[in-house]
Amino acid sequence: MRKIIGLIVLIFLFAGCNKIDKDSFRVSGQLDRGESKQLYFLEMTGQGLIPLDTVAINEKGEFKFDYKLKEPAIFVLMGNPNDYITLIPQKKEDIIISGSFNSLSSTYTIKNSKESELLHELNQQYIKTNTILAEIKQTLYENKYASNFDEFKLELLDQYNMLEIHQKEIIRKFLEDNKGSLTCIIALYRSFDNHYLFNLNKDINVYEEVYAELQKKYPNNKHTIGLKNLIDDAKAKIIQDSISAPNKELVNKK
Repeated sequence: MRKIIGLIVLIFLFAGCNKIDKDSFRVSGQLDRGESKQLYFLEMTGQGLIPLDTVAINEKGEFKFDYKLKEPAIFVLMGNPNDYITLIPQKKEDIIISGSFNSLSSTYTIKNSKESELLHELNQQYIKTNTILAEIKQTLYENKYASNFDEFKLELLDQYNMLEIHQKEIIRKFLEDNKGSLTCIIALYRSFDNHYLFNLNKDINVYEEVYAELQKKYPNNKHTIGLKNLIDDAKAKIIQDSISAPNKELVNKK
């Protein structure tokens, strides 16, 4: 009888140790070739990435940590500066990650986090686009001495432009389907060949639509406020440029 009672106590103690605090989330997983290495946990802010913690991976490639969530935020789990995944956890989520430590961003899978899973889907599409883009550039390079290079270049330029339009439509649909989600912050700043898909000046209406939905759900969140400041600065610059343009014309006429 005493043995049974002791076993029950141990079970409850074990369950208590594994319970996620109501204001926290948990991230755990196993990474191939990650044995005895480290991950870095950071927060993404308007001022850049802020280091929060270092996560040890054991000799089996396993890791686990809990983190208290004060407000909805965007985090990064990094193997090295050029290879990381983005997380948008909610309280009480028990997030499970798997993949390869040496190519984390392109191999990882994620479960039990709705927002983070949305980002994973977006990331997979982004990888496909960048793969095709790299193939276009490689083909152009390999044919730089071809006799019909100019004609060939125009054909590849058409493919390039179509790929950019396609990626922009994917992001636009993502923003439409996930209104009010912090994932839209990441999607809004997606780039294509080193330039933003949505230009703040030309596409300011898209930025305003994202802000309007975030303001309804997260009015005091740092990312919502940061986006509002970005939009206000862009509008102020547009006004300033419109005032300066006539003056420049007068100077040129003189």
